[in-house]
Amino acid sequence: MIPDVPTRLRGPVTLVSLTGAAVAVVVMAVWGLSSLTAPIEDDEPTASASTCAPEDQQVQTFVRRAQVTVSVYNTGKRKGRARDTLELLERAGFKPGEIGNGEKGDKVVRAEVRTTKTDDSAARLVALALGKGTRVVVTDEDYGPGPDVFIGDRFGKLDPKAPRRVALDEPVRTCAEK
Repeated sequence: MIPDVPTRLRGPVTLVSLTGAAVAVVVMAVWGLSSLTAPIEDDEPTASASTCAPEDQQVQTFVRRAQVTVSVYNTGKRKGRARDTLELLERAGFKPGEIGNGEKGDKVVRAEVRTTKTDDSAARLVALALGKGTRVVVTDEDYGPGPDVFIGDRFGKLDPKAPRRVALDEPVRTCAEK
């Protein structure tokens, strides 16, 4: 129940009440709009430095073959080459991803690595393993987990002298496993 307010004060009291309500609505609208347009945080499985104590952090400066999943796609005419190439990559230390055929009209003479990320150290490591002259191409299409390897009929073998790790463009801080 509203207390009795003298008639001469009813106008100013009502104005103050409505102004307070309007300010509350504007504040809620601004907060809601900023929440709606805020960037979505990345849900990467690696823990960021902010989720663990500094003494539990480790800095990763290299990516190693055992950390890279590779998918292979055959663009050539010979059957079974994607599976054979994935087995070569797995024996060389990479994790196996998917295999398949490239799309019609997608011709690669020897080998090509495709990724959706610019400056992808994992894709660079895979390209080095495939041999000199293997290009890394940034594309919007992601076929399988990890960098996608497209091979043609002239691909033969991996480079036995290829590095087993490459430096990351920027160090990554993660929480050390206990």
